[in-house]
Amino acid sequence: MTLALTRILVAICFLATVTTESMASTAADTIAKDFEAQKKNIEDAELKQRQVLSALYQLNKKIKKIVTEKGDLSQQRAFLEVNIRNLTQKVEELDQRSRSQKALLAERLRAIYKLGGPSVARFLFSSDSSASLERNLKILGIVAARDLDLIKNYGRDLKELQNKKQMLAQRLDSLRAIENKILAQEKQFRKEQDLKGRLLDGIRKNKLFAINKINGLREKSLQYNIDDAGLFDLLFKPSFADHKGALPQPLSGVVTQKFGLMKGEDHPYTISHKGIFISAAKGSPIKSVFEGRISYVGELPGFGKTVIVDHGDHYYTVYAHAEEVKVNLGDEITQSQVLAQVGEAAREGNPGLYFEIRHFSEPYDPQQWMKGL
Repeated sequence: MTLALTRILVAICFLATVTTESMASTAADTIAKDFEAQKKNIEDAELKQRQVLSALYQLNKKIKKIVTEKGDLSQQRAFLEVNIRNLTQKVEELDQRSRSQKALLAERLRAIYKLGGPSVARFLFSSDSSASLERNLKILGIVAARDLDLIKNYGRDLKELQNKKQMLAQRLDSLRAIENKILAQEKQFRKEQDLKGRLLDGIRKNKLFAINKINGLREKSLQYNIDDAGLFDLLFKPSFADHKGALPQPLSGVVTQKFGLMKGEDHPYTISHKGIFISAAKGSPIKSVFEGRISYVGELPGFGKTVIVDHGDHYYTVYAHAEEVKVNLGDEITQSQVLAQVGEAAREGNPGLYFEIRHFSEPYDPQQWMKGL
């Protein structure tokens, strides 16, 4: 092989190597940019998801309130309808009695008229004394006055019942108008709920698409022999959310206060606990459950010395009632690194750690995120 041919082959090999390295470098840049773009898509999707969930929560509260109001109005309407039916029945009964009394009085007047002058005169003047005559006159007067009073009373009672019935009917119409307005509001709220539900489904699908694309980028990165493999280790390292259910405990102890709504033993109130309290001996080491950066060190009212760790992707852990803090603001920390020691908790003298996990500002149940707790 001549020297010229050898030089040509060396040049070709060199160019091939440079081309391969250049392609690998370009591929690495492309994958890194794609990864950052998908990571941003996931963050945006999580933010939108949180906003939609918050709006849905408010809508659910409004719908629940409307359903309660609708139930109360339905009961009031049913009560009014029963009262109106009872009043209608009483009006009909009283009207019938009034007509009967009027018919009876008319019958009496006709009888007196048929008896006529001599008969009535004989009745009046058959008395053997003036006292007896006066008594007979009073009898006729009392009978006539009593019938007239009955008819007048029936008429008065009938008018009162009709007025009550009219008032109840007006109130019933008002309740029905309010019910119709509430039904229209409920229909609108449920329409908004349906729209936001579909929007939430779309956000979740976009988030899942971004996650799947990131997994695809991880697999794609393995196909290239890239010198700066540490870049991809940094980009593709597991996130805080990937370790749900497998995080270590922040310290050894017993959970004496759980997450969520709990009713107090010494009072009738229900209190919302946004974290858990782990009882442990004073001075016990408090460890970070995951790597991250110290975003807060200081005193919080009711929680004493507190350390907050930012784990990325808007996930945070909170460690309260601490002392002998061993980290500073801005420090980069590793998983299980000691942050502080258990101090004198303001929990009736019970030493321990108050611990929270939050995504954005939403609290999560720590016991669902940690193993063995």
